[in-house]
Parts: sequence; C-alpha cells; structure tokens
Amino acid sequence: MFEWIRGLRKKSAPARKLRGRGETADAERVELAEFAPGILHFLGLTAYLQLELYEAATRAVTGASTLESKDVLARVAGQTLSKHQRLTAEIRRRGHEPHVVMAPFAKVIDAYVARIETPDWHQHVLSIYLVGGLFDDFFASLAKGLKDGYRSEAISILQGDTARDELRELLEQALAADPGLSSWLALWGRRLVGDTLLVSRDVLLLSERREFVASEVEPVFTELIADHIRRMDGLGLTA
Repeated sequence: MFEWIRGLRKKSAPARKLRGRGETADAERVELAEFAPGILHFLGLTAYLQLELYEAATRAVTGASTLESKDVLARVAGQTLSKHQRLTAEIRRRGHEPHVVMAPFAKVIDAYVARIETPDWHQHVLSIYLVGGLFDDFFASLAKGLKDGYRSEAISILQGDTARDELRELLEQALAADPGLSSWLALWGRRLVGDTLLVSRDVLLLSERREFVASEVEPVFTELIADHIRRMDGLGLTA
C-alpha cells in the first residue's frame, strides 16, 4: 500500500475508473457514492466516528503545554461534538436510539483507535488532523450516494469546519520550533493512512448498491490518498 501511495506523488492522480464485465479498463468511472450504505448504517458509523474524534481532541487538550494549544484543541473538540450531536439527533428523529444504531460499529472502530493510540502528544495531534480530514472526506463522498432526504444535510455536516486550519497552524508551529519532529511525524503519518484506509475498505462492504470486489476497489481511494498527501506536504512531511 505504501509503495502505491508513494507512486501517486510522482504523477497526477489517475481517474477513478474500474473495469466492468466485458469492458475495457477505462470504460466505467466509479465514485465512492456508488458504495453508499443504508441511511441508518451511515448515521451510526459517522456518529460513532465523530464521537471518537471528539474524545481524541479532549485528550489532546489535557496534554497541551500552552494555552493557545488548549484553545485550538478545545474548539476542535467542540465542533466535532456538534457534528456528533447533529447526527444522533437525526437518528432519534427516525425513532431509534443512537447507542443502539452505533453499537454494531463499535468493535471495528475501537480496534482501529487502539491501533493508532500513542502516548506522544505531537503524534496524537497529527492523528486528529489527518484522520479527521480523511474520514470527513470519505464519508462526505459516500453521502452523495445516499438515497434519502437527509443526503444534503449529511454532506453539509461532514464538510463543515472543524478548526482544521488552526490545527494545521498548531502543527506548523511545533515543527518550526523543533525540526527534529519532521521525520518522526512523517513516519507516523504514513502509518495512519494505511490503518485508516483499511477501516474505509470495511465500510464499503456495507454498500447496498454495489458489490465489493477487492481487486477493483483500490482506485476508488485515489483522491482520498491525494488529499492525505497534500495535507502531509502542507506540513513539510513526506507522505
């Protein structure tokens, strides 16, 4: 996977095209939206992920050494919690309890969070920045395929501000103050994208519209990988 990611940095991102049965490789363009799950699965997954991102941000506040860092991370936590609450409000509006709808996805998300857990504060903050961006982009793209009236609202929530620019500036300041962090965080960023994409692949198995075929799906992630690379490059880190 990492070799594939490095290859993307050397050329323009290829179009997300898959081969249909009896067709040439460039005959069909496939979007993430075609893998959209049912609305309750979508709401449960996104609500639980936003809750985990909120908890991660609150833990980062505790470990922050400056008031500026605490302020930025508190805003990240607050805005992420707001996303979670808007998603769970929709679950309740549909007559379901959020904890029941989220429960089926807790095991895989909890296992993912455990894999990327780190005692290092800078790595932890980079995780919030990169993982939050990857998942928001991923689920916003999936939301475009929802066959439900909540589609536009879901996209709006996921594309909403999460103080990401301020978080990037916080990381830039840390890297400028300690250049030695660069290689350390670059390695961590490369690890994060692999684990995050594995979770994203599992989500595609929930699709109600398109069968998941592992050999065909890799190109679907091209734009997400490219966005991750741009975030890493923006920090001066090599993806």
